[in-house]
Amino acid sequence: MNWIPVKQLPLDRDLTELSRFLHQRGLLHRITDEGQHQEIWVQDPAMVDPLAELTERWLQGEVVLPEGTQHRSAMPEGPSPRQFPATIGLLLLSAAGALIGMNIFGGALVPALTFQPLSLVGNGLEFGDWGEAMGRGEFWRLLTPSFLHFGLFHILFNGLWIWELGRRLEAVLGAWHYLLFVLVTAVAANVAQFVAGPSVFGGMSGVVYALIGYLWMRQRFSPHPMLAIPPGIIGFMLVWLVICLTGVVDKFISGSVANGAHVGGLLAGMAWGILSSGRRAS
Repeated sequence: MNWIPVKQLPLDRDLTELSRFLHQRGLLHRITDEGQHQEIWVQDPAMVDPLAELTERWLQGEVVLPEGTQHRSAMPEGPSPRQFPATIGLLLLSAAGALIGMNIFGGALVPALTFQPLSLVGNGLEFGDWGEAMGRGEFWRLLTPSFLHFGLFHILFNGLWIWELGRRLEAVLGAWHYLLFVLVTAVAANVAQFVAGPSVFGGMSGVVYALIGYLWMRQRFSPHPMLAIPPGIIGFMLVWLVICLTGVVDKFISGSVANGAHVGGLLAGMAWGILSSGRRAS
C-alpha cells in the first residue's frame, strides 16, 4: 500500500508528542524530513483529512493530546459541531420528530410519518395497508419512523449515542457515506420491526444498534484508531438488548421496546462493518 502525504510542518517543530499519540492509537504513520519542511504520511486514505485537521488544531494549541490507552479515541477533544454536519442534521431531525411524537409540534403529523398509515377508530388505532401506501408512493415511511420519538428520555438516550458514535463514523467515512449508512440501516431496522408485528414505533435506536454493530465488526476485522471505543460499551449495549428481548423493560415503560428494530439495526450494521473490512483488506 502506498504512503499518502497528510500535512507539511516546519522543520523546527518537535512532532514527538504527536507521533507518540498516533502510535498509542495504532495509527500507522511516518514523519519525513523533506529539506524545507517535515511531512506526515499515512497509508489509510480515510485518515488524511481527519489527521490533517487534528494536526492543525494541535499546532494552533486548540487541542491537547492526552497520553492514554489503546482504547482512547483519536477524536479531537471538544469537537466543533461544524465538523459533523450530517450528525447534527440527524439530531435536528430527531428533535423535530420528538416534538411531533410528544404532541408538542403537531401530533396530528404522526400518522403521516409512521411505517404504516394510522387512523383512530373509537378508542383504538387501526393500521392501514402498508402495501397500498407504498403503491401510492409513500416511500418516506420506510425512513421517517426513525426520527419519531415519544418521550424526553427516548430522544436524549438516542441523541447522546448518535452524537458519541455517529460523529466517529462521519469523521472516518465522510458525511455522504455516513448518511448512506444511516439511510440503509434505518430502513433495515424499520422493516425488521414491521415484520415483528404491527405497532406504532419510532426512534433512532435501530441506527444506534447499527452503529454498535458496525464498530464491533470493523474493530474486530479492520481496526481503525478513530473508531476505537471501550469494549465495555459494546458489551453493555448487547446485554441491554438481551434484557429488552426478555420483555422485562416493557413492564416499566409506557408502550414497548422496539426489539425488532434493535436486532435489525444491529445485524445491518454488523454486515456493513464486515463488508467494509473486506473491501479494505483487498
